Amino acid sequence: MSGFKVVLGLCIFVLAPTLFSQSSFAEKNPAARTNILWISIDDQSPWYGTYGDTRIQTPNIDALASQGVVFERAYAPSPVCSPTRSAIITGTYSIRTGTHDHRSGRVSNYQIRLPEGVTTVPELFRKAGYTTYNGSKDDFNFAYDRSDLYSIVEGFSFERNQYNRALGSLPAESITNDNDKAAVTKRQRAKGTTALERGDQSWKGSAGAGDWRDVTSGSVFFGQMSVAGGKGIKNFESQLPSLGYTPIKPADVRVPDQYPDIPQVRQHLADHYNSVLRTDYQVGQTVSRLKADGLWKNTVIFLYSDHGSDLPRSKEFTYAEGLHVPLIVVAPSMSDVVKPGSRRSDLVNLMDISATSLALANLDVPNYMDSRNLFAKDYSRDYVFSSADRMSNVIDRVRSVMGERYHYIRNFMIDRPLMNWGHREMISLADPEKSSFLIIRRLATQGKLTYAQAAPYGPRVPEELYDLQNDPDEVVNLANDPAHAGQLDEMRSQLEAWIVDTDDKGQYPRSEAAWTEITERFPASWLRSPEFQ
Repeated sequence: MSGFKVVLGLCIFVLAPTLFSQSSFAEKNPAARTNILWISIDDQSPWYGTYGDTRIQTPNIDALASQGVVFERAYAPSPVCSPTRSAIITGTYSIRTGTHDHRSGRVSNYQIRLPEGVTTVPELFRKAGYTTYNGSKDDFNFAYDRSDLYSIVEGFSFERNQYNRALGSLPAESITNDNDKAAVTKRQRAKGTTALERGDQSWKGSAGAGDWRDVTSGSVFFGQMSVAGGKGIKNFESQLPSLGYTPIKPADVRVPDQYPDIPQVRQHLADHYNSVLRTDYQVGQTVSRLKADGLWKNTVIFLYSDHGSDLPRSKEFTYAEGLHVPLIVVAPSMSDVVKPGSRRSDLVNLMDISATSLALANLDVPNYMDSRNLFAKDYSRDYVFSSADRMSNVIDRVRSVMGERYHYIRNFMIDRPLMNWGHREMISLADPEKSSFLIIRRLATQGKLTYAQAAPYGPRVPEELYDLQNDPDEVVNLANDPAHAGQLDEMRSQLEAWIVDTDDKGQYPRSEAAWTEITERFPASWLRSPEFQ
């Protein structure tokens, strides 16, 4: 198949945005150069007040949302960190660039190169004269020189404190608005025994550096940072009262239909809600810093999560709970375009923040990008496409088509169960009685679950179709329902066109080096996919 992007005639309006539609906004809306700030959250579903969830209070997120645009139906291009981050940073689907396997290309003998002509968003901003930095993790599945992307590669990192606490390299108290730049040294790196850990970088990717306070006065910046999300939440609820929040109790959560109502699931749900409270606190800190530093009015803010929660059927899986993410855009100096207090209920791909950032900064959007400008007058997506492939130690290939009402999922590897002893299950073996993953698995083997709850542990079906309007928890598969045959055919056709358009790299065999990266990273007991048997 020749060429980087295949154009499919009548399908182009769905799959291939043009340069004209992307750049027209910048051409018609000249403005003073503005800062762009991406605030990313790890592993978090939009269980916020502004998204209609009233079980907890999120005053800071809600206040931020009231000053910008809330995208109610934003979905990630992948339900796990690194493929999503690889897509966002290039504005291009990970299955198009070959960056679809989670945490891939992290060893010296297996490097993934971006296709010719494809570059990253930070590089585009650097060429335009912006100072660029990423104070959080990169987590990109391709080879790159960090100094090409970021003009600040060492320095203060506000949000890195959450990692430093774990490493014991800094005091536990939060770094907020003091001048601690000199106190923050290079992030310590754990040295392991596997080839992967002995490589040039950790398998989790490069550590971030930089903060807007490192930017020369008078310069504009493209910055990336993170606030704490759904990770590292165990036993955190005891700290929430000191921050002014009331933790939610397991008894007060709603257990979705795809999960059994057991203590471990209720605790898992409560933990995620409490993670949202911590996120709300840190969002408040970040906004306060921006305002104190006089940057609020001239900064466009994107607040988003890389995928949904860490619940068993969420992270790493292409159900709505794994793909639905918060997305809030605030631009105080562009209120005529990014209208304060407005809401959008149309379908949005999280990856669209790439083109939108460039457009709001009056920069052209490259034609190779799949990303689209959210505020272009002709913005529209009939469907949001997502993918899931290798998830750490588990081999799989799943594609998703999210529509206005229906959600279609295609499982290509039906010779294995959905829940195939992924890394989160394997880690949970250390304390199985507290693990929602392992207790649900036990109940499945005992025949004590509903059909939908047990389905991830049993024989797999090639296609799934859900009516999100009547079945938001996605427990009634309509793929074999004759009444929905037309809908199934339509979404199946859309998926097939997307696979051809992107030349979906997940359809091709992995190289020997790719397999070696997996076998050297994980113990043999963790590798339970048929390929390793």
